[in-house]
Order: sequence, then C-alpha cells, then structure tokens
Amino acid sequence: MTFEQLEDLFFKLRVKADPSGFHGFLCGRLCCGKIPLDQLIEISTGWLGLSEEQAEGAAYPLRDFYEAALTSLEDVSFLFQPVLPDDELPLPERLVAVGQWCSNYLSGVGDGMTDGFAVSDDVKEALEDISAIAQVSVDFDTDDDGERDYSELIEYIRIAVQLIFSELHPEAAANSGPTVH
Repeated sequence: MTFEQLEDLFFKLRVKADPSGFHGFLCGRLCCGKIPLDQLIEISTGWLGLSEEQAEGAAYPLRDFYEAALTSLEDVSFLFQPVLPDDELPLPERLVAVGQWCSNYLSGVGDGMTDGFAVSDDVKEALEDISAIAQVSVDFDTDDDGERDYSELIEYIRIAVQLIFSELHPEAAANSGPTVH
C-alpha cells in the first residue's frame, strides 16, 4: 500500500492520521518481536483512534498493510522502504513526513519494549540516529544537493531499520537460507 492509498483509506475512514507516521509506528512495533496480528490490529486501532465501526471497515486493508510491512522488513534482500510521500511534493514537506515517520517509529519501538529488552551498540546508535532524524529541520534553501541529501537520508533509515529488525529477529535471518549471487 502506497502513501497515497493509505491517505485515501484514512480519508474514507475520516481519520486524521499521517500515513508516514502510522507506517513508522507499525514498523517500530514490528521490529520489537513477533506479535499476533489481532493484537497488532488492536494496538493500531487505538493509535488511529478508530471507532469499532471504523475498525471493522478498515480490517481487510489494514491486515494487508500489516502483512506487507512485515514481509518487507523480513526481506533478506533489503527491499524495505518507509512509506513516504512521492517526490512530487516539495522537499520540506517530504522532510516533515520523514520526521513523522522516525518519531513514530521510535514510539512503536518504545511500545514494543519489554523489561528484558537489550540491544547492541550498533542498534543503540541506529536508534539514536533515527531520533536525531526525527528532529529534522526544514529551514534551508532547496537545491540539487538537498535532493541528494534526502535520498541518502532515506537510504540510511532503510538500512538502520533493517539492522534493528535483523538483530531483534534473528530467526528471520536464520530462516532465509543462503544468499545466491
């Protein structure tokens, strides 16, 4: 599901939620370990502030969205992409979406942490970097370097999230089998 499709779903549901923020929260929660789909739906319904009727109307599209998000995180070829607006929007608006994605990703990780939650120094650094990215500023002049920097920022987020997921889900890497080149 793309940013625009998720935005359309939220519009139909009459929910004021940001697609990037929602995807960030979902990915953060999924990175913290296995969670039954019904429990994830309940958590997301609360995050979105859906009524029971709205939740029923969104059940199938959101279920597909959850499964697609998990599949992209589990993909050993690192195809994960954060759900962000298209490049047609001005760079400052896309950066705001990146900040929302990152801050909500951290909320999802926080929501999924348990008492015994321990991570490596690499994951701590990745989480700190994502936290810094969440504070992104849009007070700058846009130019070609800004677009290149934006692309590099998204690539960093992609790799950081995959690192976090793979460390917290060693069974996903073990089940993937050898990589063939």
